[in-house]
Amino acid sequence: MSELITLREHRAFTTKHLLATVSALALTGYIASSTAAKAEDATRPTVWVELGGQMEFLQGASSTFTAPFMSVEPKGSPAGADYILPAGAYNPNLFGPSQRPVRRAFGLDGKVLFQPEDSDWTFSADVRYGRSNTHGHAHEQGDGITIVLGNVLKLKANVAEFADEEAAAEESHMFLDFQAGKDVGLGAIGRNGQSNISAGIRFAQLSLKSDVVASARPMVGHVFTYQTYFQYKLTGEQQRNFRAIGPSLSWNASAALLGDKDDAELSFDWGINGAVLFGRQKAHVAHTTAGYHVTHPAVQKFAHNQLYKSHGDVPRSRSVVVPNLGAFAGLSVRYPNARVSFGYRADFLFGAMDIGIDTRKTTTTGFHGPFAKISIGLGD
Repeated sequence: MSELITLREHRAFTTKHLLATVSALALTGYIASSTAAKAEDATRPTVWVELGGQMEFLQGASSTFTAPFMSVEPKGSPAGADYILPAGAYNPNLFGPSQRPVRRAFGLDGKVLFQPEDSDWTFSADVRYGRSNTHGHAHEQGDGITIVLGNVLKLKANVAEFADEEAAAEESHMFLDFQAGKDVGLGAIGRNGQSNISAGIRFAQLSLKSDVVASARPMVGHVFTYQTYFQYKLTGEQQRNFRAIGPSLSWNASAALLGDKDDAELSFDWGINGAVLFGRQKAHVAHTTAGYHVTHPAVQKFAHNQLYKSHGDVPRSRSVVVPNLGAFAGLSVRYPNARVSFGYRADFLFGAMDIGIDTRKTTTTGFHGPFAKISIGLGD
């Protein structure tokens, strides 16, 4: 009987000891996991500062000034001249390329992102600025010739055909974003993935200024004792801008490809953004085209007769609603407190700029190109 009691007491002691051990292990595991989670949260930066740059290709920023003399091929004799100098020095194809639109810009961007501890929410302020300029000058001119009348009189041409065009343009653009977002996760897509949906406000500003001066003397002729020719000139200037603000929405995601997030990790990043911008579109275009008939006499009075002169000075302003869509894709090398990223980014604003000369004409303005940036985490 005593042996049975002793066996029961031994079993009860073993059961109590086992339960105590399991409870202690469970409590230890809970404390350890809680401590690890807190340590991970504690080491996660709460503030990220990003700095980067982008080479951008532009489209839909400006228009080209044209005039009739820019496309005419010299024919016939000016003012009934008897002798015509060769027209090879005048090339209508010279006009236009000097007014090449701004096609490339270099931009900078900066971003500050704040994520409170123990929260999936993020708050960010992002600014992107770019500018560019271009200048072109083209000139062709003949040497003139000596005309022999019989075997006695020689007339030396002191003027010759020429074509000349010089143009310059300056462009700048800026985007300013304020957003609040939440990490919603990627689910089964990738590992250690992130997916953030954000909403906020975007401000956009685009501006362009350009000018051109073109002149030409398509042909030169002689009427016995004097030279005669037509001469043309075009001057043009355009100033255009667009300023608007509106609600924005974006989705940014990242999926790990290689490495360990606690050491170094390579990830694939992508995102899309959209906004509806409410603002004002302005354009001020001024241009003058003039043609003259000129005679350089040997024995008679100089004559400079204006054939025609046209002038335009058109200021325009209109309230507009502009859709804005963009996207990016790239790769990042991530460290616990730093990140280096590079990829390709694009933004398109539909109908943002008025690029018309005498009448309004809208077009899609786009910015796209490769970018690179570095991010530093603060506030461990």
